[in-house]
Amino acid sequence: MKKLATALFMLLLLTLPVQVSSQNSVNQVLPLDGEVKLLKWEKADEIVPRKSIFTIVDVESGKSFQVQRRAGSRHADIQPLTNKDTEVMKEIYTKWSWKRRAAIVIADGQMIAASMNGMPHGAGALDNGFNGHFCLHFLNSTTHGSSSPDPAHKLMILKAAGKIEEHLSKQSPSEIVDSLMIAINNSDTTLLRQIVPYEQVNLKSLSGIHVTNWKVIKSERSKNNLFLHENETKVEVYIKESGTITTVITLPAKRDPLSSRWRVDISSLLQIANQS
Repeated sequence: MKKLATALFMLLLLTLPVQVSSQNSVNQVLPLDGEVKLLKWEKADEIVPRKSIFTIVDVESGKSFQVQRRAGSRHADIQPLTNKDTEVMKEIYTKWSWKRRAAIVIADGQMIAASMNGMPHGAGALDNGFNGHFCLHFLNSTTHGSSSPDPAHKLMILKAAGKIEEHLSKQSPSEIVDSLMIAINNSDTTLLRQIVPYEQVNLKSLSGIHVTNWKVIKSERSKNNLFLHENETKVEVYIKESGTITTVITLPAKRDPLSSRWRVDISSLLQIANQS
């Protein structure tokens, strides 16, 4: 994944005249080092200060657009720079949403792992056709309402840095359920491929539901299978046609004896989605 991402960004930088604007407004051409850095918020905050202009690359689509940071103390509040940049962002999201997406920030001659959402909110100051600003997170940054990093943003940042496989491989059966829910709610097929059995990787079948809340209430090893964990999970699921339901489902996690990776059987969630 990391090699593929690096090749993609190298190609992007070779074909696009990307420039950034530093605090003293001196444009500089970016070096082609190909390394996506995992920087903590405190360092990223210095690299993209308020009023700085830089480039964001969406990891999944490879599309890029320029933005300006306007505010933010726990994370960066940013806006697309022009109407054209807003159009590119809308192509990435199709429709505005709070879904997190893995992103690469190109600034100060560096490529930095980040995560963005796609919902215009709050104030906006640029004439760009974007009603407000959106949020950009880096490692250990937090949302307005929490003192802890947002789990979904954290996963996307690790994905952007090429470290998501390593992270998932270290998760327990109950922790991998958390990552599963994040993948579903953010419509992230790449994450889903690494968490569920291959034959269940189909976001279209899950498009009618959104898991608004979940908690693994019981996780134990199967008595008959050393490589199987039964995760009894309480979920609140929003269904487009009928609203929110609360139920308890079983999400078995099976461990691959060769790779030691856990994969979660989502048959129970698919059953709920098929009823919607």
